[in-house]
Amino acid sequence: MIQRRQPLKIIETFDEQFTLLSSDELKTFVDHVRNRLDEKEKSPKEENNIFSRVYLLSFLLILQSGSSFILQSFSELISRHILITMYLTMLVGAGGNAGNQAAVLVIRRLATSTSFSVRSLIIRETFSGIIIGTLVTLVGFIRVWIEERGAILPSLTIGIALFSIVTSSILLGTLLPIILQRIIHIDPAHAGPIIQVIMDILGVCITCVVGQALLVNLSFSKHKEL
Repeated sequence: MIQRRQPLKIIETFDEQFTLLSSDELKTFVDHVRNRLDEKEKSPKEENNIFSRVYLLSFLLILQSGSSFILQSFSELISRHILITMYLTMLVGAGGNAGNQAAVLVIRRLATSTSFSVRSLIIRETFSGIIIGTLVTLVGFIRVWIEERGAILPSLTIGIALFSIVTSSILLGTLLPIILQRIIHIDPAHAGPIIQVIMDILGVCITCVVGQALLVNLSFSKHKEL
């Protein structure tokens, strides 16, 4: 059985259809056109944003390779005290995590608050860094003390390095987004990868310096006195 088709409706022209729109429908149509035009204008900006991200990541990659020169200058320390290598990733990771955590809090404050006291923020985060650094250092000290079977000097070395790294990373994570936005005038969201690279280099340097002072110089002085 052949079904009967509905008659085709006459297609109205655009002008006729446009005149039939109400004020609300016309406003919706105009907003839609503007959004489509904005999307077309944003496409080259997004492409430029990709290239800017590539430039930043490439710069940070080259900068981060500077930690290899620090390790090379402390090669004798590392060869004699393998615990530096064993806990180096833990120390550097703790610094990066603490710095990123502080940076995210400041970036959120910059995005949601029109004005706030930078001085009070720095003072508050400094005290927070000392408290957090002390508590995290206690956990790290116990971790190394158990692993090293009660050896105090290695545990103290890693503990001092951990406290210095965590407190400095929190302070840098607080300052960096403010510096990027108000002084350099770039997106403070870049503080995340930047603080990670800075703490990688600074963490390696702090760990090697503390290890050289306690594990090498202090031990040498004790042997010399004996």
